[in-house]
Amino acid sequence: MPVVSTRMLGWAALVLAVTATIAVVPPLIMPGPRPDRAPSAEGPHGPPTAQPSPTPSPPAPSRISTASARPDRPDAAVPPAKTTAPAAFRPITVHAADPANLRVGARIIECPTCVDGSRVGYIGGPNTLAVRIAGVPRAGEWTLTVVYETEQPRTLKLAVDGGPIRELHLAGARSWLIPVRVSVRLRLPKGACWIRFFNDTGSAPDINTVTVG
Repeated sequence: MPVVSTRMLGWAALVLAVTATIAVVPPLIMPGPRPDRAPSAEGPHGPPTAQPSPTPSPPAPSRISTASARPDRPDAAVPPAKTTAPAAFRPITVHAADPANLRVGARIIECPTCVDGSRVGYIGGPNTLAVRIAGVPRAGEWTLTVVYETEQPRTLKLAVDGGPIRELHLAGARSWLIPVRVSVRLRLPKGACWIRFFNDTGSAPDINTVTVG
């Protein structure tokens, strides 16, 4: 009996020691918080009920701009029209020996001091020279310049398209090799015309070139 009591007391002391150790020393591993459970798609009484989709609202009517339909303002500034400056006029020069001219009895003569090396002579009496002028930009008065040669004073008559006759008394340079020029104002039509050179009462000087400018 004394042996059993002693053994029981030993076991009781061991149990008390273990209990005290557990109460004093905290556990080394603490359980973490449990994750929340995702809510079930099912309701408390079964599967979820389908919800009706919302009815789309009709689109709002677009606003039509009336700016394009607005009439022009009568007082709006109108830009001035652009004007193009006319091209500068270039003088028209025709050689007396040009094939387009008309020679009646007059002849082409070689001339080393003349333009293109020739002139038209033997003008006078029934012999005439008609020079064609083309490209006159407007009708009106123009300056006609004649380059001629003569050894003695002679008279040169001219007319535009059979119009009034102009008479020029020319002294020249008293040499057939020295060109001289004379200018006169004539009224010419727009476009093309003929200028006739002649002297029905005597001999006229020889002519080298005719220029309108």
